[in-house]
Amino acid sequence: MSSFIGHSLVGGTIGWLAPPFPSKGKFTGVLWSGWLIIVAVIPDLDYVVPFLHPSANDGLRITHSLLFALLLPALTLLGLKFAHARRETLRNSGMMLVLAGFSHMGMDLLVGVTALPLLWPVSDRLFRLPFGLLPSAGRLSLTNFYFYYNLLIELGVLSPLIACIFIRKSRISAQARWIVIVSLLLVSAGFMHWAYGLSR
Repeated sequence: MSSFIGHSLVGGTIGWLAPPFPSKGKFTGVLWSGWLIIVAVIPDLDYVVPFLHPSANDGLRITHSLLFALLLPALTLLGLKFAHARRETLRNSGMMLVLAGFSHMGMDLLVGVTALPLLWPVSDRLFRLPFGLLPSAGRLSLTNFYFYYNLLIELGVLSPLIACIFIRKSRISAQARWIVIVSLLLVSAGFMHWAYGLSR
């Protein structure tokens, strides 16, 4: 599974791409990004809530299903609708919420270790990629060398990709922009190759 830092980074980035409440100010934008971080991280709730733990669900990580990933986005949209948000706001925020929720499953699949019950409760079928482009999160401990080792690789993959998104919006010349983007993609690809070679 990917680390909570990687999931948070992706969720926060989605929030900063196109805030659906531009007229509400920067503070609202920060709150929105924070909420998308929660949406992106929430499937790992099974680590701390006993009845959601795989041991209580026939070994299935039910929080890593598409249904569970959509639960918080759906409740958020319901709340926005009750708050009389405009249709355009509902559409834009809905896309961001779904993207943040599904990003968790996407990243965990790209680790290529744990099989996920994506279709639960309709089906118990498990899905796992036969390769990994992201490292598995090491055990969360300040003294665990592999936590830092894998986090370095994970950030090496994700950070350049995220930087590419923001570089596209910069004011530098088109030629310089593409040179930077290609360089960042090569850096990310190098870290992906490193992650691909890790034992699974």
